[in-house]
Amino acid sequence: MAQPDRTSSTPTAVEFPRSPFGHRLMFVVLALLSFGLFAPAVLLPRIRSYGELLVEEQKLKQKVVELNDEARRRAELEEAFTRDAVVNERLAVLDLGYRKPNEEVFSVISDESIAQSLVPPMEQHTPRSALLIPDDWPAWAIKAERWAQERGIIDLFLDESLRPVFLLMSGGLLVAAFVLFAPRIRRPRVIEPLEAERDQVAHPLPHAVNHQPA
Repeated sequence: MAQPDRTSSTPTAVEFPRSPFGHRLMFVVLALLSFGLFAPAVLLPRIRSYGELLVEEQKLKQKVVELNDEARRRAELEEAFTRDAVVNERLAVLDLGYRKPNEEVFSVISDESIAQSLVPPMEQHTPRSALLIPDDWPAWAIKAERWAQERGIIDLFLDESLRPVFLLMSGGLLVAAFVLFAPRIRRPRVIEPLEAERDQVAHPLPHAVNHQPA
């Protein structure tokens, strides 16, 4: 009967079995569900804050334009007061009540004032959703916003009271994916000779019997 060579020092490589296909599939599904809950709960409030900043920026730009127009009108009035005698005469008639003999003063509305009163107020742009996504974003982003708004997904993830719930669910799904269905990497394990001999003693292999011819 052949005896194992105990003087051999060559390590033995043993491969672990790979994870079943069902485990790998469940790991991917749980990871995707976790990401599907985490990403909207974190990104949608940031997108809404960005949209609010853009709206505030547009309001400030409009206010700056109005202030520039007002400053220009005041500069024109100042120049007219200092150089135009006709303007000074009209101001004296209107403010001080100055009149020439046998002169009657009537208030006349200018055509410019009438035109300004007839101009309808500017229509405010109604946002598509609470995200306030601007119109110059890509078409796929606007379509996704409309799709989510029609199904109430945006308001659901923007709810401050539900956000911790979504984050906890996302973390629980990710933990369950790694604890229950973590994929095993097929990596060979190196066993030292002494450990290999112990395995042979614990699980002996059937030995071949040599028959001597008569």
